[in-house]
Amino acid sequence: MTASGTFVDTHEMVLIHRVIRREFGQLPRLFRTAANNRARSKIIGAHAKEMLHFLHTHHTGEDELLFPLLRKRTALDPELMDRMDVQHAAVDAAVKAVTADLPGWTASANATAGERMASVVDATMPTLINHLAEEEQQLLPIIAVTLTQREWDALGKHGMSAIPLTRRLVMLGHITEETDDAERQRFLQVVPAPARLAYKLIGRRQFTRETTAIRG
Repeated sequence: MTASGTFVDTHEMVLIHRVIRREFGQLPRLFRTAANNRARSKIIGAHAKEMLHFLHTHHTGEDELLFPLLRKRTALDPELMDRMDVQHAAVDAAVKAVTADLPGWTASANATAGERMASVVDATMPTLINHLAEEEQQLLPIIAVTLTQREWDALGKHGMSAIPLTRRLVMLGHITEETDDAERQRFLQVVPAPARLAYKLIGRRQFTRETTAIRG
């Protein structure tokens, strides 16, 4: 429990993790089905670029704003935190490899480059899935009673600041796509009222239109 006697609600990270699992789980298929189709590689390339940046920002925020506080304030299992670091490094290496190939593939739809990126993501998914699960099961309960609300909010602001204003409504669609009614209402409580209204009026349709084009 924090000094103020309250718990930090960390459930929004579970929602972020759902986006990462879902979108990276689909990327290998999307890369492969866009082979030699330049119109489609432009669509998938833009989506992959956005999601690679999303994942990189998420991990950077943890490295800079979360893990140091946990190490300083709690008696965590050193092997757990070392494993977190190793997993981040492995995922970061995959992100860099795909990012390097992505511009050329987006323009050319080269089948060999697409398969190379798909294979990198396929090979990295077990590490990524295990990492996200371990964070949820072992770190989030500790975070809830260790960080202040201000410190937790700083992590969310870090992630949001990396999303262009023109893309925030679509990202809101990604985050709420798999939520139930209670989760959605709980998450939207922290979203400014103008953004909630904008999502209802235009963002939801934009998200649906984009994901339909991406997923085929």
